[in-house]
Amino acid sequence: MILIVFVLALISAWYLGYLAFAAGLPVARWSLFGLVLGPLAIPLFNVHSELALRKIRHRDEMTIKS
Repeated sequence: MILIVFVLALISAWYLGYLAFAAGLPVARWSLFGLVLGPLAIPLFNVHSELALRKIRHRDEMTIKS
């Protein structure tokens, strides 16, 4: 049972690291979250990446208007 949880945490860490790299977010931070929280960190990542995109889009709209 412990081995399954450990392997699942490693897979989650790799997957979140890959997603963070693709999204331009800090890879080490999200890999660590994936290792500690396992698959529970995936919804957190989705929310964080969406907020980061909105922040960038809002900043771009502000620079275009001014």
